[in-house]
Order: sequence, then structure tokens, then C-alpha cells
Amino acid sequence: MSASPDRAAVEALLEFSTPSILNGLKRLGVHPAELESLDRNVVGCTSPVLGRRVGFAATRKVATRRAGGSHSAPGGRRPDEHVLDVPEPRILVAENVGDWRGPVCIWGEVAASLYTALGCTAGVTNGPVRDIDEMEAIGFQTFANGPGVGGGFVDILETGEPVQIGGVAIRPGDLLHGDRHGMVKVPLHLVEQLPDAIRDHEQTERRVIDVCRSPGFTLDSYAAAWADNR
Repeated sequence: MSASPDRAAVEALLEFSTPSILNGLKRLGVHPAELESLDRNVVGCTSPVLGRRVGFAATRKVATRRAGGSHSAPGGRRPDEHVLDVPEPRILVAENVGDWRGPVCIWGEVAASLYTALGCTAGVTNGPVRDIDEMEAIGFQTFANGPGVGGGFVDILETGEPVQIGGVAIRPGDLLHGDRHGMVKVPLHLVEQLPDAIRDHEQTERRVIDVCRSPGFTLDSYAAAWADNR
């Protein structure tokens, strides 16, 4: 696991939307092909009203089943002990490799209450979740494949190991930022530079927007505003 940036620097990213995080990363030289955002067809924000979340990934791999199932923790540890292995703020990341059909879900109000107590501000999974209203009430933001009625079983296969969700490989301690638009992995070494890069980009966008709204708008003035990318 890479050295974690200062918590204050991490939480400063909550000032910005997730699209703005991407803009800042591009301004810092990250090529669009290297931006790691989770596939919106796999993972979406279930509670936009709860706003933005940022945190270090606590990972697990699970398998949903419609019959049978075991909740024993790998390696003799308690199932949720691994969450404490990464610094706060934390985001639980659960890759579902099981049967997605039928009455199954990865978590709901009870589990969200546990994860909140363990310092998680959000959870991410490619499986279904339930109790959306109840999770909103306790402030637990969820990014999931959608809501479900629940039921079935969930086997915990691995904890604290790399997972893959929405086409993005996520390791324990990776930094994630998400809001109603989706979720992105943030390179740890760029965290402290991001706020200034985002503000610089926003200044450029503001100049362009002002030109578009001015009575003397022309396509030439529009192009010039983008070219003045200080």
C-alpha cells in the first residue's frame, strides 16, 4: 500500500465534484485514457442527496447465492476487521463475483450501520443493495448496480485483496472520489496538487462561459477564450 496523503488534503477534495476531479487530473497531465472512472453501466450513485464522498478503499470479494452460503471470515479474522487496515476516511469496496439473479443484495441498513461505525462514509459494489431510505437517514452513501429487495446469501471470499469493479482495479488504500455523476480513483501522489489544478481549470471554464453569455459573442471569441488557458 502506498503512503497515504494527509487526511486534511484528502478531505479538501470534497469541495469539488467528481467531474472537477477528472478535470484537475487532466490538467496535471493524466491522459484521458489513463483516467480510472468506474463504468456507469455497472456502478451508480443510489443516494445523490447525500452528496460527495472521498475515502481510502477497504476491499473485499463476495459471492451472492440464492441457496446455502457461509459467513466465515477468510484467514480466521472477523469478516469486517480488514476495514480497519486502511486509514480514515474509509470507503468499503465489495466486488460481487456471485449469482446476481434472484433475491440477493450486498448490504442494507444493518450492514451500513456497521460500516459507518467503522469509519466508512460510503460503500461501492457491483451488486445490488437495499434499504436506500434507511441508509440515507444514517448518511451512508452507496454506489451500486442498483436497488434490490434482498434475500439470499452472501459469502465473503477474500478481504483486503485487490478487486475489480466497473473496469477499474482497486487495491486496499486506493483513494476514491464519488458523487451523483459516478466514481473515480485518484492517484495518491496528485492529491495535494489537485485543488489548485481544479481552480485553474475552473477559471478557464468561467472565461469561456462568460464569452458565451456576452452580447458580443462570436465563435472566434469562443476559441480565443479556450486558447487563453492560463
